[in-house]
Amino acid sequence: MVAKFVILFIVIPILSCIGNSEPVDFHPEDPCNAVGGQCIMKDECPTPIEYLNHCPQQQNDGAECCHGVSIKEYRCRRFGGECRNDNSRCPELLKRKQATDCPTGTFCCVLV
Repeated sequence: MVAKFVILFIVIPILSCIGNSEPVDFHPEDPCNAVGGQCIMKDECPTPIEYLNHCPQQQNDGAECCHGVSIKEYRCRRFGGECRNDNSRCPELLKRKQATDCPTGTFCCVLV
């Protein structure tokens, strides 16, 4: 009986948290858009949260309005970029090395 309790209430919740390195996708909300932010998981925001309660529809799911890209983000398009061939020109400042979804022989360049 104790073993079942340990598995059900201790082991399973721990295992469900391990490996959760994917960013959570939330939809845009008008209050957050109006201040130039995006709704992301509160603990994934790389900057201090300035505008609380600007993602009201998703706040119960952990969303807050953030001025930045999730620290867990790895998709080039989410940085506002596109994958470019290695021989393409792109200022170093606009290259996003943390974007790991670009195919071999390409890199992520933020479009301005």
